Amino acid sequence: MANAISFLIVARNEPPAILDATIQGLLETTPPAGRELIVVDDASSTPVTCSRPEVVVVRNSEPAGTARSRRRGASLAGGAVLVWLDAHMSFAPDWLDRMLAHLDSRVLLCSEFWNYERTICHSWGADYAWCGKRDYAAQQYPGFAVRHRTRFPGAGAVEVPMIIGACYMMLGRGYRELGGFSPLLRVWGGLEQDLSARAWIAGFSVRCVVGARVGHLCRSRFPYPVRFDHLEFNRLATVLTVFEARTASALAALFEPVPPQVRRWLDETDIAGWRRLVQANRRRSDAGFFARFAPELELEPAVRDAAAGTAP
Repeated sequence: MANAISFLIVARNEPPAILDATIQGLLETTPPAGRELIVVDDASSTPVTCSRPEVVVVRNSEPAGTARSRRRGASLAGGAVLVWLDAHMSFAPDWLDRMLAHLDSRVLLCSEFWNYERTICHSWGADYAWCGKRDYAAQQYPGFAVRHRTRFPGAGAVEVPMIIGACYMMLGRGYRELGGFSPLLRVWGGLEQDLSARAWIAGFSVRCVVGARVGHLCRSRFPYPVRFDHLEFNRLATVLTVFEARTASALAALFEPVPPQVRRWLDETDIAGWRRLVQANRRRSDAGFFARFAPELELEPAVRDAAAGTAP
């Protein structure tokens, strides 16, 4: 299947009717020749089943989280093109053609981020925002957050700081060069910040394809537990692995005091091993990243000084 497109869906406790609608939408809007659909069931309480012969379902014996499940799906994929999707999506008829038109060897693409009915576009990619507070009751925790880009950016595939919207595309060889989705991230959250920053620092272009209308079902609550200590761990793991040593140290200081559970997970995780792989791919400096994507972030002077002192 060297010329195939692999569509990779992660599902955990997804209502069967919603997942089936996502699969049906894919089958209706993608060519059957050279296509594979893989659903990774992230240990749903009721195992995912699918009677459609076009769909392969693999199941995690224990919940691995979104990033690790996407890694597993990619490891099983035979396509030259990889497309990752949430399990609750809808698709305009021409979404795939529009995205494929902008695919290149060193590019990470996302679609527009529409509501499920595809009547309102929520954003065209996203910006990095910094949260310096820890107030779980107010849903605040330290690290790089997401701010949607809500102004129409013009036609084409526009460069953005961050992918958003749960429909991402890369060539398989580019994905493998980048190292794939982070194996460190827990449950959910922080995936877009991590992958987009690593892509840009590794010399890739991160783009949103204007006109690729893909809808996403937004829900008031998750169908599985998502805790704030997981979310904070993910943001801190990104800081510790993506940025150069001085920048990472200055940013990590802004997380202090680190919650005990987050500290235990850090001690149990191979942060250094993943960091070595990420840094081996580096082609751009932290200074360039902050100058281009975060010029207005309210960061401590120590962080800006550290980033400015990195190699060009």
